[in-house]
Amino acid sequence: LPIVQTRLAKFATDSINSEFGTNIQIDRLKFSLISWDTSLKGVFVKDYQKDTLFYIDRLSTSILNIRNLVNGKLEFGDIEVEKLNFKLKTYKGETSSNLEVFIDKLDDKKPRDPGTPPFYFSSSDVKISNSSFKLTDENKKTNEVLDFRDLNINANDFLIVGPEVTSEIQNMSFSSKSGLQVENLETSFKYSKQQMRFDLLHIKTSKSNIKGNLVFNYNREDFSDFLNKVNITAVFDESTVSFDEVNLLYGEFGKGKEAFFSANVNGVLNDLNTTDLFLQSDNTGVRGDFNFKNLFSSADPFVINAQMRNVTSSYYELRSLMPKILGDNIPSLFEKLGQFTIRGTAGITQKVIEAKVNINTLIGSSYADLTLTDIDDIDNASYKGFVSLIDFNLGEIVNNEKLGLTNLDVNVEGKGFVQETLNTKVTGEVYTLEFNDYNYKSINVSGIFKDQLF
Repeated sequence: LPIVQTRLAKFATDSINSEFGTNIQIDRLKFSLISWDTSLKGVFVKDYQKDTLFYIDRLSTSILNIRNLVNGKLEFGDIEVEKLNFKLKTYKGETSSNLEVFIDKLDDKKPRDPGTPPFYFSSSDVKISNSSFKLTDENKKTNEVLDFRDLNINANDFLIVGPEVTSEIQNMSFSSKSGLQVENLETSFKYSKQQMRFDLLHIKTSKSNIKGNLVFNYNREDFSDFLNKVNITAVFDESTVSFDEVNLLYGEFGKGKEAFFSANVNGVLNDLNTTDLFLQSDNTGVRGDFNFKNLFSSADPFVINAQMRNVTSSYYELRSLMPKILGDNIPSLFEKLGQFTIRGTAGITQKVIEAKVNINTLIGSSYADLTLTDIDDIDNASYKGFVSLIDFNLGEIVNNEKLGLTNLDVNVEGKGFVQETLNTKVTGEVYTLEFNDYNYKSINVSGIFKDQLF
Protein backbone atom coordinates (compact mmCIF):
# COMPACT_ATOMS: atom_id res chain seq x y z
CA LEU A 1 0.00 0.00 0.00
CA PRO A 2 1.30 3.53 -0.79
CA ILE A 3 0.70 4.72 2.77
CA VAL A 4 2.78 1.83 4.13
CA GLN A 5 5.57 2.50 1.63
CA THR A 6 5.63 6.19 2.46
CA ARG A 7 5.77 5.37 6.18
CA LEU A 8 8.70 3.08 5.47
CA ALA A 9 10.46 5.95 3.68
CA LYS A 10 9.76 8.20 6.68
CA PHE A 11 11.10 5.50 8.99
CA ALA A 12 14.32 5.24 6.95
CA THR A 13 14.87 9.02 6.78
CA ASP A 14 13.98 9.42 10.46
CA SER A 15 16.62 6.81 11.24
CA ILE A 16 19.25 8.73 9.28
CA ASN A 17 18.15 12.10 10.68
CA SER A 18 18.23 10.75 14.23
CA GLU A 19 21.65 9.14 13.79
CA PHE A 20 23.40 12.01 11.98
CA GLY A 21 21.38 15.12 12.85
CA THR A 22 20.40 15.76 9.23
CA ASN A 23 17.08 17.05 7.87
CA ILE A 24 16.00 14.80 4.98
CA GLN A 25 12.37 14.50 3.87
CA ILE A 26 10.62 12.39 1.21
CA ASP A 27 7.11 13.34 0.08
CA ARG A 28 6.17 10.06 -1.55
CA LEU A 29 7.70 6.64 -2.09
CA LYS A 30 6.64 3.74 -4.30
CA PHE A 31 8.37 0.38 -4.59
CA SER A 32 7.79 -3.11 -5.84
CA LEU A 33 7.97 -5.93 -3.30
CA ILE A 34 9.10 -8.24 -6.11
CA SER A 35 11.87 -6.26 -7.85
CA TRP A 36 12.46 -3.59 -5.17
CA ASP A 37 12.31 -0.99 -7.95
CA THR A 38 11.68 2.27 -6.16
CA SER A 39 10.39 5.73 -7.06
CA LEU A 40 10.71 8.75 -4.79
CA LYS A 41 9.04 12.07 -5.32
CA GLY A 42 9.88 15.29 -3.55
CA VAL A 43 13.23 14.48 -1.92
CA PHE A 44 14.05 17.53 0.15
CA VAL A 45 17.31 18.04 2.08
CA LYS A 46 17.44 21.15 4.25
CA ASP A 47 20.65 22.84 5.33
CA TYR A 48 21.43 23.93 8.87
CA GLN A 49 19.60 27.23 8.28
CA LYS A 50 16.50 25.25 7.19
CA ASP A 51 16.87 26.48 3.63
CA THR A 52 17.21 24.22 0.59
CA LEU A 53 20.47 22.31 0.22
CA PHE A 54 18.99 20.29 -2.60
CA TYR A 55 15.61 19.21 -3.86
CA ILE A 56 14.84 16.32 -6.25
CA ASP A 57 11.54 16.32 -8.08
CA ARG A 58 11.70 12.62 -8.98
CA LEU A 59 14.15 9.82 -8.25
CA SER A 60 13.95 6.26 -9.60
CA THR A 61 16.16 3.41 -8.45
CA SER A 62 16.27 -0.17 -7.20
CA ILE A 63 17.05 -1.13 -3.61
CA LEU A 64 19.79 -3.74 -3.37
CA ASN A 65 19.31 -4.57 0.30
CA ILE A 66 16.11 -3.62 2.15
CA ARG A 67 17.47 -4.63 5.55
CA ASN A 68 20.48 -2.32 5.14
CA LEU A 69 18.16 0.46 3.97
CA VAL A 70 16.11 0.22 7.16
CA ASN A 71 19.35 0.31 9.15
CA GLY A 72 20.48 3.47 7.38
CA LYS A 73 22.92 1.89 4.85
CA LEU A 74 21.75 3.09 1.46
CA GLU A 75 22.70 0.65 -1.30
CA PHE A 76 21.09 1.22 -4.68
CA GLY A 77 21.40 0.01 -8.23
CA ASP A 78 21.00 2.55 -11.02
CA ILE A 79 19.64 5.93 -9.96
CA GLU A 80 17.80 8.32 -12.26
CA VAL A 81 17.23 11.85 -10.98
CA GLU A 82 15.00 14.45 -12.63
CA LYS A 83 15.09 18.15 -11.79
CA LEU A 84 17.72 18.33 -9.09
CA ASN A 85 18.00 21.82 -7.61
CA PHE A 86 21.30 22.04 -5.71
CA LYS A 87 22.09 25.20 -3.73
CA LEU A 88 25.60 25.33 -2.27
CA LYS A 89 25.75 28.36 -0.01
CA THR A 90 28.02 30.06 2.52
CA TYR A 91 26.04 32.30 4.83
CA LYS A 92 27.08 35.76 5.97
CA GLY A 93 29.75 35.60 8.67
CA GLU A 94 30.36 31.86 8.15
CA THR A 95 33.44 30.13 6.75
CA SER A 96 31.89 26.74 5.97
CA SER A 97 29.29 26.13 3.27
CA ASN A 98 25.98 24.47 4.00
CA LEU A 99 27.26 21.34 2.23
CA GLU A 100 30.33 21.21 4.47
CA VAL A 101 28.13 21.52 7.55
CA PHE A 102 25.93 18.70 6.19
CA ILE A 103 28.97 16.49 5.55
CA ASP A 104 30.29 17.27 9.04
CA LYS A 105 27.12 15.74 10.43
CA LEU A 106 27.99 12.50 8.66
CA ASP A 107 31.29 12.39 10.52
CA ASP A 108 31.34 13.93 14.00
CA LYS A 109 34.99 12.83 14.53
CA LYS A 110 33.95 10.99 17.70
CA PRO A 111 34.73 7.31 18.23
CA ARG A 112 31.77 5.23 17.18
CA ASP A 113 30.26 2.50 19.29
CA PRO A 114 31.55 -0.92 18.29
CA GLY A 115 29.71 -2.14 15.23
CA THR A 116 28.30 1.30 14.34
CA PRO A 117 29.14 1.96 10.67
CA PRO A 118 29.66 5.40 9.10
CA PHE A 119 27.07 6.88 6.79
CA TYR A 120 26.98 4.82 3.59
CA PHE A 121 25.40 5.54 0.22
CA SER A 122 26.23 3.76 -3.04
CA SER A 123 24.96 3.45 -6.59
CA SER A 124 26.38 1.67 -9.61
CA ASP A 125 25.14 4.35 -12.00
CA VAL A 126 23.68 7.82 -11.48
CA LYS A 127 21.90 9.82 -14.18
CA ILE A 128 20.83 13.39 -13.46
CA SER A 129 18.80 15.39 -15.98
CA ASN A 130 17.17 18.82 -16.35
CA SER A 131 18.86 20.09 -13.21
CA SER A 132 20.53 23.20 -11.80
CA PHE A 133 23.39 24.11 -9.47
CA LYS A 134 24.01 27.42 -7.76
CA LEU A 135 27.03 28.43 -5.66
CA THR A 136 26.63 31.56 -3.54
CA ASP A 137 28.74 33.21 -0.86
CA GLU A 138 27.15 36.01 1.12
CA ASN A 139 30.60 37.15 2.30
CA LYS A 140 31.67 38.25 -1.20
CA LYS A 141 30.86 41.49 -3.01
CA THR A 142 29.17 39.43 -5.70
CA ASN A 143 27.24 36.76 -3.83
CA GLU A 144 26.57 34.58 -6.85
CA VAL A 145 29.73 32.68 -7.75
CA LEU A 146 28.39 29.96 -10.09
CA ASP A 147 25.02 29.36 -11.69
CA PHE A 148 24.75 26.22 -13.85
CA ARG A 149 21.60 25.44 -15.76
CA ASP A 150 20.53 22.59 -18.05
CA LEU A 151 22.73 20.35 -15.91
CA ASN A 152 22.96 16.72 -17.00
CA ILE A 153 25.27 14.12 -15.42
CA ASN A 154 26.03 10.46 -16.02
CA ALA A 155 28.26 8.98 -13.30
CA ASN A 156 29.34 5.44 -12.37
CA ASP A 157 30.39 3.93 -9.04
CA PHE A 158 28.96 6.73 -6.93
CA LEU A 159 29.90 6.23 -3.28
CA ILE A 160 29.61 8.19 -0.04
CA VAL A 161 31.30 6.74 3.03
CA GLY A 162 31.17 9.12 5.97
CA PRO A 163 32.49 12.48 4.69
CA GLU A 164 34.18 11.08 1.56
CA VAL A 165 32.61 11.09 -1.91
CA THR A 166 33.95 9.28 -4.99
CA SER A 167 32.56 8.79 -8.49
CA GLU A 168 33.55 8.20 -12.09
CA ILE A 169 31.86 11.04 -13.97
CA GLN A 170 31.39 9.83 -17.54
CA ASN A 171 29.53 12.85 -18.85
CA MET A 172 28.51 16.22 -17.48
CA SER A 173 27.04 19.06 -19.52
CA PHE A 174 25.65 22.44 -18.51
CA SER A 175 25.31 26.09 -19.43
CA SER A 176 26.41 28.88 -17.14
CA LYS A 177 24.78 32.23 -16.55
CA SER A 178 27.87 33.89 -18.07
CA GLY A 179 27.10 32.19 -21.39
CA LEU A 180 29.71 29.41 -21.27
CA GLN A 181 28.39 26.11 -22.67
CA VAL A 182 30.15 22.93 -21.48
CA GLU A 183 29.33 20.10 -23.84
CA ASN A 184 31.09 17.38 -21.87
CA LEU A 185 33.09 17.10 -18.66
CA GLU A 186 34.46 13.75 -17.56
CA THR A 187 36.70 12.95 -14.62
CA SER A 188 37.52 10.55 -11.82
CA PHE A 189 36.26 12.57 -8.86
CA LYS A 190 37.08 12.29 -5.15
CA TYR A 191 36.15 14.61 -2.29
CA SER A 192 37.36 14.55 1.29
CA LYS A 193 37.71 17.11 4.06
CA GLN A 194 41.29 17.86 2.99
CA GLN A 195 41.26 17.37 -0.77
CA MET A 196 39.24 17.49 -3.97
CA ARG A 197 40.59 15.53 -6.96
CA PHE A 198 39.64 15.70 -10.62
CA ASP A 199 41.84 13.01 -12.16
CA LEU A 200 41.75 12.25 -15.88
CA LEU A 201 39.88 15.51 -16.36
CA HIS A 202 38.53 16.29 -19.84
CA ILE A 203 36.46 19.41 -20.51
CA LYS A 204 35.01 20.03 -23.97
CA THR A 205 33.14 23.11 -25.13
CA SER A 206 32.33 24.29 -28.65
CA LYS A 207 35.72 26.03 -28.89
CA SER A 208 37.94 24.57 -26.13
CA ASN A 209 39.28 21.13 -25.31
CA ILE A 210 41.10 20.84 -21.97
CA LYS A 211 42.76 17.67 -20.66
CA GLY A 212 44.70 17.04 -17.46
CA ASN A 213 44.56 16.41 -13.72
CA LEU A 214 43.42 18.94 -11.12
CA VAL A 215 43.77 18.72 -7.32
CA PHE A 216 42.67 21.15 -4.58
CA ASN A 217 44.34 20.75 -1.16
CA TYR A 218 42.97 22.65 1.81
CA ASN A 219 41.94 22.87 5.40
CA ARG A 220 38.24 23.39 5.73
CA GLU A 221 38.59 26.97 6.98
CA ASP A 222 40.68 27.87 3.90
CA PHE A 223 37.60 28.25 1.71
CA SER A 224 36.81 31.55 3.42
CA ASP A 225 39.96 32.88 1.70
CA PHE A 226 40.00 30.65 -1.36
CA LEU A 227 42.28 32.88 -3.48
CA ASN A 228 45.06 32.89 -0.90
CA LYS A 229 44.80 29.58 0.96
CA VAL A 230 43.43 26.76 -1.20
CA ASN A 231 46.39 25.09 -2.91
CA ILE A 232 46.05 24.00 -6.53
CA THR A 233 48.11 21.34 -8.28
CA ALA A 234 47.38 20.72 -11.94
CA VAL A 235 48.85 19.21 -15.07
CA PHE A 236 47.39 20.23 -18.43
CA ASP A 237 48.45 18.36 -21.55
CA GLU A 238 47.72 18.94 -25.25
CA SER A 239 44.84 21.29 -24.51
CA THR A 240 43.15 24.02 -26.52
CA VAL A 241 41.50 27.08 -25.01
CA SER A 242 39.39 29.75 -26.69
CA PHE A 243 39.98 33.28 -25.39
CA ASP A 244 36.44 34.20 -26.39
CA GLU A 245 35.26 31.67 -23.80
CA VAL A 246 37.83 32.83 -21.23
CA ASN A 247 36.51 36.36 -21.73
CA LEU A 248 33.09 35.21 -20.53
CA LEU A 249 34.72 34.72 -17.12
CA TYR A 250 37.64 37.21 -17.25
CA GLY A 251 37.20 39.73 -20.05
CA GLU A 252 40.80 40.87 -20.46
CA PHE A 253 41.95 38.99 -23.58
CA GLY A 254 41.80 39.63 -27.31
CA LYS A 255 38.86 38.39 -29.37
CA GLY A 256 38.83 35.52 -31.83
CA LYS A 257 41.99 33.87 -30.48
CA GLU A 258 42.64 30.33 -29.33
CA ALA A 259 45.79 28.71 -27.98
CA PHE A 260 47.20 25.20 -27.77
CA PHE A 261 49.00 24.64 -24.46
CA SER A 262 50.56 22.29 -21.93
CA ALA A 263 51.68 23.28 -18.42
CA ASN A 264 52.23 22.29 -14.81
CA VAL A 265 50.47 24.53 -12.29
CA ASN A 266 50.82 24.77 -8.51
CA GLY A 267 50.18 27.26 -5.73
CA VAL A 268 47.22 29.37 -4.65
CA LEU A 269 45.40 31.52 -7.20
CA ASN A 270 47.04 34.72 -5.91
CA ASP A 271 50.53 33.15 -5.97
CA LEU A 272 50.45 30.73 -8.87
CA ASN A 273 53.41 28.97 -10.48
CA THR A 274 53.17 27.81 -14.08
CA THR A 275 56.15 25.66 -15.03
CA ASP A 276 57.10 24.00 -18.30
CA LEU A 277 54.54 26.14 -20.08
CA PHE A 278 54.25 25.54 -23.80
CA LEU A 279 51.75 27.75 -25.60
CA GLN A 280 51.17 28.24 -29.31
CA SER A 281 48.71 30.51 -31.08
CA ASP A 282 49.01 31.46 -34.74
CA ASN A 283 52.62 32.67 -35.11
CA THR A 284 53.20 33.05 -31.38
CA GLY A 285 55.02 30.48 -29.27
CA VAL A 286 55.85 30.64 -25.55
CA ARG A 287 58.06 28.34 -23.49
CA GLY A 288 59.05 29.08 -19.92
CA ASP A 289 58.28 29.23 -16.22
CA PHE A 290 56.07 31.95 -14.76
CA ASN A 291 54.92 33.08 -11.34
CA PHE A 292 51.76 35.21 -11.03
CA LYS A 293 50.95 37.12 -7.84
CA ASN A 294 47.69 38.93 -7.05
CA LEU A 295 46.16 38.55 -10.51
CA PHE A 296 42.78 37.95 -8.84
CA SER A 297 43.11 40.61 -6.16
CA SER A 298 42.14 44.21 -6.81
CA ALA A 299 43.47 45.31 -3.42
CA ASP A 300 47.09 44.23 -3.99
CA PRO A 301 49.39 45.03 -6.96
CA PHE A 302 50.05 42.20 -9.37
CA VAL A 303 53.57 40.81 -9.84
CA ILE A 304 54.75 38.53 -12.64
CA ASN A 305 58.14 36.83 -12.64
CA ALA A 306 59.06 35.19 -15.93
CA GLN A 307 61.84 32.86 -16.95
CA MET A 308 61.45 32.86 -20.71
CA ARG A 309 63.17 30.05 -22.54
CA ASN A 310 61.58 31.21 -25.77
CA VAL A 311 58.89 33.77 -26.54
CA THR A 312 58.38 34.24 -30.28
CA SER A 313 55.73 36.67 -31.47
CA SER A 314 55.04 40.07 -33.00
CA TYR A 315 53.76 43.26 -31.39
CA TYR A 316 50.06 42.97 -32.23
CA GLU A 317 49.86 39.20 -31.77
CA LEU A 318 51.47 39.36 -28.32
CA ARG A 319 49.17 42.17 -27.25
CA SER A 320 46.09 40.21 -28.30
CA LEU A 321 47.18 37.11 -26.34
CA MET A 322 48.02 38.93 -23.10
CA PRO A 323 45.55 40.39 -20.60
CA LYS A 324 44.99 44.08 -21.32
CA ILE A 325 46.78 45.06 -18.14
CA LEU A 326 49.97 43.50 -19.59
CA GLY A 327 49.46 44.01 -23.32
CA ASP A 328 49.13 47.77 -22.84
CA ASN A 329 52.63 47.78 -21.30
CA ILE A 330 54.47 46.68 -24.46
CA PRO A 331 56.33 49.66 -26.02
CA SER A 332 54.96 50.57 -29.45
CA LEU A 333 58.50 50.46 -30.92
CA PHE A 334 58.17 46.64 -30.78
CA GLU A 335 55.85 47.07 -33.78
CA LYS A 336 58.96 47.92 -35.84
CA LEU A 337 60.78 44.75 -34.85
CA GLY A 338 58.49 42.45 -36.85
CA GLN A 339 58.66 38.85 -35.67
CA PHE A 340 60.92 38.65 -32.60
CA THR A 341 62.19 36.06 -30.14
CA ILE A 342 62.88 36.88 -26.48
CA ARG A 343 64.90 34.79 -24.05
CA GLY A 344 65.73 35.78 -20.48
CA THR A 345 64.11 36.87 -17.23
CA ALA A 346 61.68 39.62 -16.33
CA GLY A 347 59.85 40.92 -13.28
CA ILE A 348 56.71 42.89 -14.07
CA THR A 349 54.40 45.00 -11.91
CA GLN A 350 51.83 47.62 -12.87
CA LYS A 351 54.52 50.34 -12.63
CA VAL A 352 57.90 48.62 -13.10
CA ILE A 353 59.63 46.11 -15.40
CA GLU A 354 63.04 44.67 -14.55
CA ALA A 355 64.38 42.64 -17.46
CA LYS A 356 67.51 40.83 -18.57
CA VAL A 357 66.72 39.60 -22.06
CA ASN A 358 68.17 38.62 -25.42
CA ILE A 359 66.03 39.75 -28.34
CA ASN A 360 66.45 38.41 -31.87
CA THR A 361 64.52 40.24 -34.59
CA LEU A 362 64.33 40.68 -38.35
CA ILE A 363 66.36 43.93 -38.04
CA GLY A 364 69.08 42.59 -35.74
CA SER A 365 69.85 41.23 -32.28
CA SER A 366 70.15 42.88 -28.88
CA TYR A 367 70.73 42.28 -25.19
CA ALA A 368 69.15 44.50 -22.56
CA ASP A 369 69.55 44.72 -18.80
CA LEU A 370 67.03 47.42 -17.95
CA THR A 371 64.75 48.73 -15.25
CA LEU A 372 61.70 50.53 -16.62
CA THR A 373 59.43 52.66 -14.43
CA ASP A 374 56.11 54.44 -15.02
CA ILE A 375 55.18 51.72 -17.52
CA ASP A 376 51.47 52.52 -17.19
CA ASP A 377 52.36 55.22 -19.76
CA ILE A 378 54.73 52.93 -21.61
CA ASP A 379 55.83 55.14 -24.51
CA ASN A 380 56.77 57.83 -21.99
CA ALA A 381 58.32 55.42 -19.44
CA SER A 382 61.66 56.02 -17.75
CA TYR A 383 64.51 53.49 -17.94
CA LYS A 384 68.03 52.86 -16.76
CA GLY A 385 70.48 50.11 -17.60
CA PHE A 386 72.62 48.53 -20.31
CA VAL A 387 71.87 47.87 -23.98
CA SER A 388 73.90 45.94 -26.54
CA LEU A 389 73.02 45.99 -30.27
CA ILE A 390 74.43 43.40 -32.68
CA ASP A 391 74.11 44.00 -36.45
CA PHE A 392 71.03 46.02 -35.60
CA ASN A 393 69.36 48.33 -38.14
CA LEU A 394 68.98 51.37 -35.93
CA GLY A 395 67.45 53.41 -38.72
CA GLU A 396 64.31 51.24 -38.65
CA ILE A 397 63.72 52.20 -35.03
CA VAL A 398 64.33 55.96 -35.31
CA ASN A 399 62.81 56.31 -38.80
CA ASN A 400 66.06 57.54 -40.36
CA GLU A 401 67.05 55.99 -43.70
CA LYS A 402 70.62 57.32 -43.37
CA LEU A 403 71.25 55.05 -40.37
CA GLY A 404 72.08 51.39 -41.07
CA LEU A 405 73.58 48.44 -39.20
CA THR A 406 74.95 49.20 -35.75
CA ASN A 407 77.06 47.32 -33.18
CA LEU A 408 77.33 48.96 -29.77
CA ASP A 409 77.43 48.59 -25.98
CA VAL A 410 75.96 51.54 -24.07
CA ASN A 411 74.57 52.49 -20.70
CA VAL A 412 71.31 54.41 -20.98
CA GLU A 413 69.29 56.54 -18.59
CA GLY A 414 66.31 58.55 -19.64
CA LYS A 415 62.73 58.31 -20.80
CA GLY A 416 60.61 57.81 -23.87
CA PHE A 417 60.33 55.17 -26.58
CA VAL A 418 58.97 57.40 -29.37
CA GLN A 419 60.47 60.42 -31.07
CA GLU A 420 58.18 62.91 -29.36
CA THR A 421 59.18 61.87 -25.82
CA LEU A 422 62.72 60.49 -26.28
CA ASN A 423 65.24 62.08 -23.90
CA THR A 424 68.09 59.70 -23.03
CA LYS A 425 71.62 59.97 -21.70
CA VAL A 426 73.92 57.53 -23.52
CA THR A 427 77.48 56.52 -22.58
CA GLY A 428 79.53 53.67 -24.02
CA GLU A 429 81.17 52.47 -27.21
CA VAL A 430 79.92 52.21 -30.76
CA TYR A 431 81.93 49.49 -32.51
CA THR A 432 80.46 50.05 -35.98
CA LEU A 433 77.83 52.43 -37.29
CA GLU A 434 76.59 52.79 -40.85
CA PHE A 435 75.55 56.38 -41.51
CA ASN A 436 74.97 58.06 -44.85
CA ASP A 437 76.70 55.16 -46.68
CA TYR A 438 79.80 55.38 -44.50
CA ASN A 439 80.86 52.84 -41.85
CA TYR A 440 82.13 54.53 -38.68
CA LYS A 441 84.17 52.46 -36.22
CA SER A 442 85.33 52.54 -32.58
CA ILE A 443 83.49 55.60 -31.34
CA ASN A 444 83.27 56.45 -27.66
CA VAL A 445 79.99 58.22 -26.97
CA SER A 446 78.68 60.31 -24.10
CA GLY A 447 75.72 62.60 -24.54
CA ILE A 448 71.98 63.15 -24.74
CA PHE A 449 69.84 61.64 -27.46
CA LYS A 450 66.74 63.78 -27.97
CA ASP A 451 64.43 64.34 -30.92
CA GLN A 452 66.91 62.47 -33.19
CA LEU A 453 69.68 64.84 -32.13
CA PHE A 454 72.77 63.73 -30.21
